[in-house]
Amino acid sequence: MFMAFWQVQSLTREINRLEMAAMKIRTRLNHYQKYAGRLGGSTLLRAHDVSGLSAELSPRARMFAQYSDQASSMSAMQQLQMMKASGMVPWLNNQVMQGQYEMSAFAQFKEQSLKALKQQEIDAMNEIEAEIQLELNSIEGQLKTKRAMLESCQGLLKDQVQNFVPKFGLS
Repeated sequence: MFMAFWQVQSLTREINRLEMAAMKIRTRLNHYQKYAGRLGGSTLLRAHDVSGLSAELSPRARMFAQYSDQASSMSAMQQLQMMKASGMVPWLNNQVMQGQYEMSAFAQFKEQSLKALKQQEIDAMNEIEAEIQLELNSIEGQLKTKRAMLESCQGLLKDQVQNFVPKFGLS
C-alpha cells in the first residue's frame, strides 16, 4: 500500500513538473509567433514593433531591424548605381525630377530587399517554431502517459486501501 501511495505522489510531482514545462514552452512558442506576426506587417521593422517582445527575442528583433534597414539601403544603392552605370536610368534635364526619379527607384529597390530579408527571418522563425512545437508534443505525450499511469496507480491504491481496512466480521 505504501508503495502505491509513494508512486501516486511521485507521478503527481512529475505531472506537475511536465505541466509547468509545457506552459513555459507554450509561452515561448507564443512569443515566436508574435514576433513572426510583427515581421509580416509593415515594410520596415521599427522600435515600437520590437517593444513588448520577450527578453529572448527582443535583442534578435532589434538587431534584425537595424541589419535589415542597413542591408536593404546598401542593396538599393547598389542596384541604383548599376542602373545608372548601365544607362537604364533616363537622364532628365530637370534636376528636381531626376532626384525624385532616383529616390523613387531607390525606395522600390529598398522595399524589395526588405521583403526578401523579412521573408528569410520569417522562415527562420517558422523553423524555430516547428522545433518548439516538437518539444511541446513530446512533453504532452509524456503527460498523457504519466496521467494514465497515475490513474492506474490511484485505482490500485484505492483497492489496496479497501483490502487493508479491517472488516470486523462484517461483509
